[in-house]
Amino acid sequence: MYIRPQILSLITTHQCTAACDHCCFHCTPKITKSIPIERLHTLIDEASEIGSIKVVVFTGGECFLLNRNLDDLIKRATSYNLKTRCVTNGYWGTSKESATSRIRRAYDSGLNEINFSTGTFHSKYVKKEYVLNAALASLELKMRTVINIEIFKGDDFNADFFLKNEILNSYQKNGLLTIQRNVWMHNEGEIDFEYERKHTRFEEKNKTTCSTVLNVITVNPDQNLIACCGLHLEKIADLSLGSIKNKTLKEVIESQQPDLLKIWLHVEGPEKILDFIKSHHPEYELPVNSVHICETCLHLYTDDIAKKVLSENYKLIEEKILDKYYSTLALGYLSDNKFENEVESVFA
Repeated sequence: MYIRPQILSLITTHQCTAACDHCCFHCTPKITKSIPIERLHTLIDEASEIGSIKVVVFTGGECFLLNRNLDDLIKRATSYNLKTRCVTNGYWGTSKESATSRIRRAYDSGLNEINFSTGTFHSKYVKKEYVLNAALASLELKMRTVINIEIFKGDDFNADFFLKNEILNSYQKNGLLTIQRNVWMHNEGEIDFEYERKHTRFEEKNKTTCSTVLNVITVNPDQNLIACCGLHLEKIADLSLGSIKNKTLKEVIESQQPDLLKIWLHVEGPEKILDFIKSHHPEYELPVNSVHICETCLHLYTDDIAKKVLSENYKLIEEKILDKYYSTLALGYLSDNKFENEVESVFA
């Protein structure tokens, strides 16, 4: 198979206890769109049949709204020796007792890792104290824990509440906890905000490969299979691999023809691709205000000039990109000699 994913990400629902401004999927408590529970179970069954998949991620919206169904899904994935991760806003940590009770159920079902989202926009709906309760309860079970804190120019969130917490610091030192700052990205919200210049994706040190495209496959509440877990995945039609309503994951994956642009994103990232475009079209204006890799990717896929320049020049870089792709041994993308001849570029 040309795509050999390591992670299956399940956007279980677009419903959320929060309604954060600029939310990547515009999730709110009023939105009830979700993947049917029965289908979530069969997706895990199907993932177990794809040898390269090692991890199942439950996200949203807010995956903990699934309540005991979430525990059952974690248990099902664990029964196949698949690692599991949940992404949550921690709304269920209203007290130390409630946090401990809730995370214990997930832990007993086999949950391996939990990621919390917080910051200026999230804390309007979920108090930072709730996130702390939930994180401490997870850490006491020796569960791998990540706290993601939003960042943008002038944000007034008290990140030191987490960063200078002595108990959390002890868990960071032993490697069980990671606290990281992630840029909060504009996404058709109402509140305007700015970024520090250092956050632009076109600073050389910020130009990275895309580690999720072709490595993570995502199923969204519309039951579309998508080739990454990016924040704009529902806005870029070309990232969709097809519907899994009436097909298995394996059937959809095996039906794919190698796609040079996805491969290029994987091995070099969208900023390097746009640099290539500018080298062949010097008047091209780079989106230098882009502060997130998904923001640059959206620009790449939707800009007509970019697509035209790529269609005219991709042959100059194709062999180099494929060679890089072959050498990505960690993701298991080695294939037979026919692979190179089968590449059908999206630019042609």
